[in-house]
Amino acid sequence: NPCSSDPCVHGATCFSGFTDKRYVCLCQAGYAGENCEKALPKSCSDLKKLDPNTKIGPCLIDPDGDGGLSALNVTCDMSDKDGVGVTVISHDSENRTLVDGYEETGSYSRDIHYKGANISQLVNLIDISQHCEQFIKYECLGSNLKDGFWVSRDSVAMTYWSGATPESHMCGCGITNTCPQPGNPADYSVHCNCHMNDNVWREDSGVLTNRTHLPVKQLKFGDTGVSHLGDDLHGNNEKGYHTLGKFKCYGIA
Repeated sequence: NPCSSDPCVHGATCFSGFTDKRYVCLCQAGYAGENCEKALPKSCSDLKKLDPNTKIGPCLIDPDGDGGLSALNVTCDMSDKDGVGVTVISHDSENRTLVDGYEETGSYSRDIHYKGANISQLVNLIDISQHCEQFIKYECLGSNLKDGFWVSRDSVAMTYWSGATPESHMCGCGITNTCPQPGNPADYSVHCNCHMNDNVWREDSGVLTNRTHLPVKQLKFGDTGVSHLGDDLHGNNEKGYHTLGKFKCYGIA
């Protein structure tokens, strides 16, 4: 029995069910290779540090090492961010998606499912990374972003958007004072392009970077019903489109 000599290391289980003397090692989390002698990289930045010549492509990483969580299949982008090694994780809601017919605040709901990874695994990746980010965009036609929000990894409703601080309830243009303003500023406050709530296509977009809130777990929007204003008996068809980018982490914390 080839397993009698215990050829596997790092707690791997030896298996031999073949007619010849072949065997396989069933590796513990954090190890790979024929005999489980090689530890998996914790991230693409870690892989870049271990092997500077690594090319872009799929990779198996294990952010918590031998902590017990399963390894992740990710894409390593070795050209972005000055070649530091960016870990890229896809999800099922990356396409530009219509929001229409949902009037109440947050009545439109979209759960984000990350491919091959759960929130606990992604939190481990965040913990060992220096930076993490996720692109987000909302395009609006008569849809007020005050009726929308995104949900953090801890299931908390977030009303700040890219370029703004978490407590601001603003978008980037609110911080830079570049948002459009109504004819009478006393009518209502505008801290995002999509706070204007008019019949003009507008958008708020950019990158979320707060590591304690990422990744985005859910998208919620409203104010996309039919608006009846003044003598417009037919109403304006309010609508929006959301786009959420891949989740990315890079650098070694």
